[in-house]
Amino acid sequence: MNNNHITDIFFDLDHTLYDFDKNSALTFQDIFRNLDLQVSEDFMTHFKPINDYYWEKLSRNEISHEYLRIARLKDTFQKIHVEVSDQQITEIAERFMDNLVKYTHIFEGAHESLNYLKKKYRLHIITNGPDRVQWAKLKNTGLDIYFETLTNSELSGVKKPNPGIFTYALHAANVSAQNSIMIGDNWEADVQGARNVGMNVIWFNVSETSNSLEDVREIKHLLELQTLL
Repeated sequence: MNNNHITDIFFDLDHTLYDFDKNSALTFQDIFRNLDLQVSEDFMTHFKPINDYYWEKLSRNEISHEYLRIARLKDTFQKIHVEVSDQQITEIAERFMDNLVKYTHIFEGAHESLNYLKKKYRLHIITNGPDRVQWAKLKNTGLDIYFETLTNSELSGVKKPNPGIFTYALHAANVSAQNSIMIGDNWEADVQGARNVGMNVIWFNVSETSNSLEDVREIKHLLELQTLL
């Protein structure tokens, strides 16, 4: 990848910069303790793939954010054989959204890499997460200082990998796709979605899965960006 023409870099947020899984686990522990719910330690083991499944459905506009928040919990409790009422699930879902942003674990090397990149490029966020929550994550982790724009599905009206969210973000940043790079962990939403509008991409391959496209660069640690860019 020739970086001489690159002026702007777009990042995904959850699972790329913000450690959603670690922060989620801590949030649920706090909620279950406050509600006096006896939940097994393998809750997150089941929650992770279920959450991914519903986020994929959300990205295809098959469900709403509200449906995702309830369904992912209901399915997880069924998996671990813990009986909870619909009212309790609704309360847990609400508490999760309110309290998740209090936890601020980010991926190792995030601040160092962003500080390095900020000196050379304009930085932006493209996320499918809700506006209020995503801004709070950036602010509470101290990552907000690096980014000039944040595009989310509420602003653009569509979700990654829909090309509309990428074109919205490019327009907001006043930059062409050819002069931009998208960095994210999700192959379909981030890599394929950005490529479909002509953006360059770097895949944050935290899942150790195989790369099916030889021309896609990948990293396994954020600090590798300082070598690539």
